[in-house]
Amino acid sequence: MLITKQKIPLDFDMNISISNHIIPKVDNLKYLRVVLDNKLTWNSHIAQVKKQIFQACGALTRLRHYLPINFLITVYYSLVFSHLQYGINSWGSSTYLLKTIKTIHNKIIRLIAFSSYRSNAEKLYA
Repeated sequence: MLITKQKIPLDFDMNISISNHIIPKVDNLKYLRVVLDNKLTWNSHIAQVKKQIFQACGALTRLRHYLPINFLITVYYSLVFSHLQYGINSWGSSTYLLKTIKTIHNKIIRLIAFSSYRSNAEKLYA
């Protein structure tokens, strides 16, 4: 992966080889569960985190009928919060990410509290 400025296109082919093995050029690289793209925009990583969190939301949707709220909160911390906290020092300054996290948190709060998807989530945080 070659990291460049966002507005400069790369039109040349670069062949890098180690011990006669050619290293292919990739746009995204997953390293220690953090997805880096060649523009360092974090969009690929945010998409991956959103996918994992929405899968956890599906699990919470099914579990909320069988578990009390304190257990649902524990499931939230194990399935959702851990993904959000991992690597936040690196990618946490993205404004798109902050809006996405707020939206996801509101959805999860509504799921746990059995509220309508249009209800005000700020009251449910208490």
